[in-house]
Amino acid sequence: MESKSQTILNKNGDILLLSVEDFYNRIVLGDDCFICGAKINSKIKFNDEHILPNWLLTKYNLHNKSITLPNAAYYKYGSYTVSCCKECNSELGRTLEIPISRLLKLPYSEICNLIATDKSHLLLLFKWLNLIFFKTHLKDTSFNWGLDKRIATTRISATYDWADLHHIHCIVRSNYTGALLDTKTIGSIFILPAIQHRSIEPFDFTDNFAGKSIMIRLDAFCIICVLNDSCGSFTLFQNEIKKIKGPLTPFQLREIFTHLVYINIHLKDRPIYYSEILQNGDYQIGVILPKFVQLVDDDKKIITHGELLYHYCKDMIGTIDNREVILSEINQGKRRYLTNQVGEFIDHSKDLENSNFNE
Repeated sequence: MESKSQTILNKNGDILLLSVEDFYNRIVLGDDCFICGAKINSKIKFNDEHILPNWLLTKYNLHNKSITLPNAAYYKYGSYTVSCCKECNSELGRTLEIPISRLLKLPYSEICNLIATDKSHLLLLFKWLNLIFFKTHLKDTSFNWGLDKRIATTRISATYDWADLHHIHCIVRSNYTGALLDTKTIGSIFILPAIQHRSIEPFDFTDNFAGKSIMIRLDAFCIICVLNDSCGSFTLFQNEIKKIKGPLTPFQLREIFTHLVYINIHLKDRPIYYSEILQNGDYQIGVILPKFVQLVDDDKKIITHGELLYHYCKDMIGTIDNREVILSEINQGKRRYLTNQVGEFIDHSKDLENSNFNE
């Protein structure tokens, strides 16, 4: 092995492990291929890699629809791309996108069964979610916070702690590098049933950088994943998940998402992830787990669950007479969607015709 600035190359000169410094300078600030690290002028061709894969954009007719950026600007999914060399783009399609598209086109029950019985499917899904999350926030380096192009402003990504994303980038590159992943590095993954109704869009996508969490709803199911908690959030939230007795509304899914973000942001002791080259030359991504999974004391919490829920639900509430009252109640933690006042699951699937999915 060769090493330069702690970046490790294999015997062929390919980048096995980028140092945090080189990751930041070459991938985040630079325009090198985010998989192999090739410089843009050293390859025959670089392609635009869709942040949400083309098969998904096609299935849900999203190419001409828009994602809402953190600065409230709209950007078309069809143009929502990052640069990637042609070779790596093709390899991502072969090893990740094609297999995951086959998996996620299956019925909900079959997906759950495959994930439960074959860890290779779980690992495939986890890598794919890391990839989408990473590309999403890498793209933020190209957007300004301010919408007026005449006024100088910072990038959306200016406040990001990129060292936190280095581990996720290692996961994203693991098929290319052949890295062995300790199964304990896999985060909390929930595949939940979702209500289908004529008033509900079949696709939803959101994530949270601070909480390293991502949510994607596809028709009759929704995937929520915390990427960097080694199932800590699952441990603390599993009793609430057990209460679910039916498919979930968009508001209920976003409430679950915000609970998981809240937990992950406030974990008292975090997993410590590391990459190492073993004596036999294998590259392994491992983790040191904390002894206990618990939250920080209340006086050290930086945001409330109500504030998070408000952020992720405010644009979903339609034009109704008491809209501002509802928003205020959400923000103050006085309104919930998943369970009633005595903690019982609210099952909207029993009366779809009379259910209101706008608030």
